Amino acid sequence: MLRGFNNKLFATNVNSLILIQLFLFIISIMCQLKTVAICLLILFTSQVLYGQIINIDKTDTSDYVRKAVWNGNVSLGLEIDKQKTTLIDASNFLDVSLQKWHELYVLSASNRFTYNGPQSFLNTGYVHLRWRHDYKEQLHPETYVQYQWDATIGMLHRFVTGENLRYNFWHRRKWEMTVATGIMFENELWNYTAVDSVKIPANPVNQSSNQLKWNSYIKWQGQVSTASAISIILFYQTAFNDFLKPRVSGFFNFDFNISKHFVIGIKYNGLYDAGPVVPIFKFYYSYSNSIVYKF
Repeated sequence: MLRGFNNKLFATNVNSLILIQLFLFIISIMCQLKTVAICLLILFTSQVLYGQIINIDKTDTSDYVRKAVWNGNVSLGLEIDKQKTTLIDASNFLDVSLQKWHELYVLSASNRFTYNGPQSFLNTGYVHLRWRHDYKEQLHPETYVQYQWDATIGMLHRFVTGENLRYNFWHRRKWEMTVATGIMFENELWNYTAVDSVKIPANPVNQSSNQLKWNSYIKWQGQVSTASAISIILFYQTAFNDFLKPRVSGFFNFDFNISKHFVIGIKYNGLYDAGPVVPIFKFYYSYSNSIVYKF
């Protein structure tokens, strides 16, 4: 809930988002006129996917080069519905990678807000930074740090930092299998927003958690055709003192190229947490489709 919401500032932000989307729409016309109808349909019906899939985190198996190489993609979405009140749902994603000699740096960020009147405002997002040394080697370390929040489930923040040992296997540069395992530290702060009323204590206070966890994942990513690709990731995370209460999450991503710079993305994310900090539902999922601009 948000009281005293600044309507003028909110209107300015919405106008900015509309201008950005208009700019991307014009670019898509210049890139490929025949795809305009498809782009519009998907862009304005897209929903955000909350997860950790980083599409540009795919290893280049060519030789190391000293020259810096930048890659990235941007995805924006805006939906406005008018009934008794005006419902506005806006989302945006940014993924950027920098390859320089033996180092690979990946920055991934997302933010979504839903506005349903001055008394209803939900905000969800994350910022993720990852560093991989000797990233073209089959076995190499990766270090990461992440900060996320999700008002829809009562997560005020989750801060994660950790280190993995990662193994990559490539097949004819068409698909890649990755297995990684390591340790991470996790700090969380939750409220009772998403908890069933019968489970909320008489005097609820925010609940915090600090744990050292084992983190593992397996990822398969490859080309289905010259214009499409699939990525599947399965995460398994659990505290060292309680292996019977894991957090298991799965991600599915399908991308289809409609032009040199524009991609249609379909994503699914499912998560099961056997030991949530507050007694919310242990399983939840999300689905999205979006237009992605690659640079």
